[in-house]
Amino acid sequence: MFLNSLIEAGRFPGLGAATAMILSVVVLGGAALWLPVPVHIWLVGGYWSCMRDFQLPGRSPVRATEAMAATSHPLATLAALEMLRSGGNAMDAAVCAAAVQAVVEPQSTGIGGDCFVLYCPNGQGEVLAFNGSGRAPASATAEWYLDRGHVELPESGPHAVTVPGAVDAWCRLLEKHGRKGVDAALAPAIRCAEQGYVVQDRVAFDWAESAALLAADEHAARIFLPDGRAPQAGELHRQPQLADTLRIVSRRGRAGFYEGEVADDMCLASARAWRAACARGFCGHEG
Repeated sequence: MFLNSLIEAGRFPGLGAATAMILSVVVLGGAALWLPVPVHIWLVGGYWSCMRDFQLPGRSPVRATEAMAATSHPLATLAALEMLRSGGNAMDAAVCAAAVQAVVEPQSTGIGGDCFVLYCPNGQGEVLAFNGSGRAPASATAEWYLDRGHVELPESGPHAVTVPGAVDAWCRLLEKHGRKGVDAALAPAIRCAEQGYVVQDRVAFDWAESAALLAADEHAARIFLPDGRAPQAGELHRQPQLADTLRIVSRRGRAGFYEGEVADDMCLASARAWRAACARGFCGHEG
């Protein structure tokens, strides 16, 4: 015999003595089911239905008939959906969203990072994988590090990074699987970088955690610590130089990033030990 869900406040073992949860209790045939999540469980039309409690933070299930996008930032999700509405496919939307996130979530990602893809064309058949990770500089041998007293890779600095693989991956994937060009895919990211974007709460929290590390580099501090501090939630942050870089890529494709002035700037910012091999590493990079 099914009874209505009983909702009561309680404490769940393992979450700490001070952690209060809303527990949904379902009684069915004399057995009770306790769920340590803020949801209500109902039996509707012979099926179990799970509805979250709107009084607590959380996400409802998303259901759609044509397309769906999910990212960690609302501006990236919106950009993906707008790309799909304009006639782009899943690959166009994915690259578009990733580019926006490289602007609005600088504490998590960026065009100086990598890109890993699992892609199922048309949602069926073989799943394609793309490894967009960057290679280490040609001079970054184990002997080089050991001779300088490094028994492991540094956590930060030019000797801890690889050749960025994300832009190469974006361009190659769009060329082979996209409907739109790289110019259309990068347009929302360029707009966010140039006009500015509102810093979200989680982004601001993580940003502040990295303030000391950013302050150690004059270029990083100039861009990411305006007024000498990390931007706070609700503030507007702009990156006009990043907009310029993305605009070059949108016009010239991957060559705009791995050759020419953009690559030259990145090589100049690298440690002296890497410069001899830097240009070769950039020009020759392929995912």
